[in-house]
Amino acid sequence: MLTAFLILIIFALISFLVYSIFTYVFEEVGFKWWEASLIVFSSLLFREVNITLFQYENLTIAINLSGALLPLLISAYLILSRKIFLRSLPGIIIVTFVAYMVSYASHEGIVSPSPYWLLPPISSALYGLVAGYKNKRKVASIAYSCGTFGAIIGADFLHFKEFLEMNSSRQIVASIGGAEILDMVFLTGIIAVIIAALLYE
Repeated sequence: MLTAFLILIIFALISFLVYSIFTYVFEEVGFKWWEASLIVFSSLLFREVNITLFQYENLTIAINLSGALLPLLISAYLILSRKIFLRSLPGIIIVTFVAYMVSYASHEGIVSPSPYWLLPPISSALYGLVAGYKNKRKVASIAYSCGTFGAIIGADFLHFKEFLEMNSSRQIVASIGGAEILDMVFLTGIIAVIIAALLYE
């Protein structure tokens, strides 16, 4: 009984820590507290939702709502609302190249070995600091947007053909952002903002 209670306490503390970190990140890019909370809870609530895009031979290609679609929508909103498209474009290209170089197609999906998966968020954070150094909120917005778009283009899209050729004979559902909130697309944006915020201070 005591062991189960301790496990429950530890789980609650870890959950609160993760929630606090994610909320902090979205507040850093300019969302209000309730908006940041809504984004985090939506990411957790819809982590199992995969939206089918198309079918290729035996493969069903989908996109995960919390692992890819939601981060992309947030990034697009930040780029348009903060008017940072031209500043973000070189960063997206840089992170795309880095993400492509540290990832590869496998039967499990598009993967990136440790610790190389940290290179895209680091490069995104450093670029964000340079591109928006006069404004902390723009630094965070650029870091998040470049990290998210760079990761999905460089890791998922540019390796997509290899993945299809490797897995076309298998009858599976392949979901972009399929690792949900632990996916490279989601985590790259989050970690990029944290690194940028620490370095900015």
